[in-house]
Amino acid sequence: MSGSGLLIISGYSGSGKTTVLRALEDIGYYTVDNLPVDLLPSFVHLIASSGSSIGKAAMVMDIRGGDSVASYPQAIRNLKDSGYNIQVVFLEASLDALQKRFSETRRVHPLDHSLPLVEALSRERHLLEPLREVADIHLDTSDLGYHDLRKFAADRFGISGSREKMLLSFVSFGFKNGLPKEADIVLDVRFLANPFFVEELRYRDGRDPEVSSFVEHAEGTGEFLEHLKSFLEYLLPRYLNEGRGYLTVAIGCTGGRHRSVAIVERMSQYFKDSGPLWVQVRHRDLPEG
Repeated sequence: MSGSGLLIISGYSGSGKTTVLRALEDIGYYTVDNLPVDLLPSFVHLIASSGSSIGKAAMVMDIRGGDSVASYPQAIRNLKDSGYNIQVVFLEASLDALQKRFSETRRVHPLDHSLPLVEALSRERHLLEPLREVADIHLDTSDLGYHDLRKFAADRFGISGSREKMLLSFVSFGFKNGLPKEADIVLDVRFLANPFFVEELRYRDGRDPEVSSFVEHAEGTGEFLEHLKSFLEYLLPRYLNEGRGYLTVAIGCTGGRHRSVAIVERMSQYFKDSGPLWVQVRHRDLPEG
């Protein structure tokens, strides 16, 4: 599928899919909202055909597909295995953020109008998890507004000339819960001093100033951070030069609560003002909210 491709936007209701789709339309994408999965192969073939006038296309696939949601992942895998250029972007957000958005807009959740909102959101997460697992890019929109999402779409998927920015995602996690499936680079910080064994820090997390200070001032942390900065500063320009649009760096400790969170917060602060990067943070194993 040289020269053309399909961008599939999926994610939770209220996470910003429509905003991203409209932003893509504004920068030249042919867009479709909620195409039935049975028509997906025909649509992809149309885009790929030599006589097609569609250069880039984007579509939303989400919970509105009803029972066919379960067939989304395999349909996407089959097309990718056939050599088609397809990227899946999955938008997510905390339950608190989604509840607030539904409350502000007074929308009804599309899954089941008779369900309480919290139950509908939880059920949607379960139903969309297989689709989330096949996604190429994950974006947490909990703290992103309308203009942030439009900027993300333009920076990441703009089609005028070479890509100017890359999405750099830092993900904290606990090894006891398994590796993040989306990780490109995995780092283990279990060698650092553990705040879990300090009584007054045990039940806080790495975003807490005292926990962060404990981790950063422990023996070996400063040297590690300098090496990690240098390592990423070496890699990032090379990924950008190859046209790479995203890189996910996963940093893990035992439970994903203290050390990995503190290091992710520190590294994201360091890189967030870098010109060619759009920096995102996700703490996989911290409670939402």
